[in-house]
Amino acid sequence: MVGRRVLMRPPEPGLGEAVVSLIDREPVVLDRAVAQWESLRAILERAGWEVVVVPPGDADQPCPDGAFVGDAVRSVRGRVFLARSSVESRRPERVALRRTLASQHVRAVSIRRPGTLEGGDLVLVEDTLYVGVGSRTNRAGYAQVVRRLAGSGLRIVPVPLHKSVQLDSGVSALPCGTVLGHPPLVDDPSVFAEFVPVPDRTGAQVFALGDGRVLVSASAPGSAETIASLGYEPVPVDIGEFEKREGTIPCLLAPF
Repeated sequence: MVGRRVLMRPPEPGLGEAVVSLIDREPVVLDRAVAQWESLRAILERAGWEVVVVPPGDADQPCPDGAFVGDAVRSVRGRVFLARSSVESRRPERVALRRTLASQHVRAVSIRRPGTLEGGDLVLVEDTLYVGVGSRTNRAGYAQVVRRLAGSGLRIVPVPLHKSVQLDSGVSALPCGTVLGHPPLVDDPSVFAEFVPVPDRTGAQVFALGDGRVLVSASAPGSAETIASLGYEPVPVDIGEFEKREGTIPCLLAPF
């Protein structure tokens, strides 16, 4: 996996003000969140990933949700999408992201109005891109993704969302093409060719480190057992402070 790059953005002091949609708001312990972020970064670097750090917002333009960089940037087969959230308070995140991508000589495609899109609604499973269409990504945003990926050879499938904020809040794909999902968060599991249920609400949002290892939330031990049964090595990571704001492992990372 050497040579792969991933964006991360440190949590800001305003993390406690980050958006919550489907869970109750709990106090966030910032020092603990920073330590969890640093631990995640260290795991990635030990696995051979180059972590490119996006600077935090300034005092005049705070980004309480900024640590969830995977919502704001998503790479699909080398095409990097700079999202346009339906949550207006998240749009300033794009300023530092655009500069950071430019510094890495990466050209990003920006979603334009009236389209809205968050990266968590793009889930690639082998040659099929599933696009969640719901509260964060609208039909106009979906149409822009389809247009930008024309000729890519990907099959693009819209997935209506009612049970989760974003598509990857409920499902994620293993390298073999198996889709893990927590059934209460998935509108229609039959959309996916190979769907394996996991028992934990926080267990369906995984990230492939490489060499058969898969990052999974430490709060999802039952899901880690499912992942192991499929022949992968689960690597638990504690992101509990971010989970208080509906954050997931894919939210905290943006490979490109």
